[in-house]
Amino acid sequence: MIDRSGADVVQTSSGLLQVSEEERGSDNPVIHHLSVYKTRARMLNDGRVEKKARELQAANSYADWAGLSEDDKELWRHRARLELC
Repeated sequence: MIDRSGADVVQTSSGLLQVSEEERGSDNPVIHHLSVYKTRARMLNDGRVEKKARELQAANSYADWAGLSEDDKELWRHRARLELC
């Protein structure tokens, strides 16, 4: 549950995000960007990520999704999260 009353909540294109201590306290823009990505990635629906991963894999590979190893599938899911965030 997000506490919307505090200053540690920000509005983004994908909705409200609770800002962590790590995000608030970092002067390093790389750490800040990675922590924001991590927060957004946690908010994504697993079904949406899976659907996008399958779409990306189908558009960029001749291999069948069912024939991929779990490691390969996870790489496609990671790429999907990057695009969805």
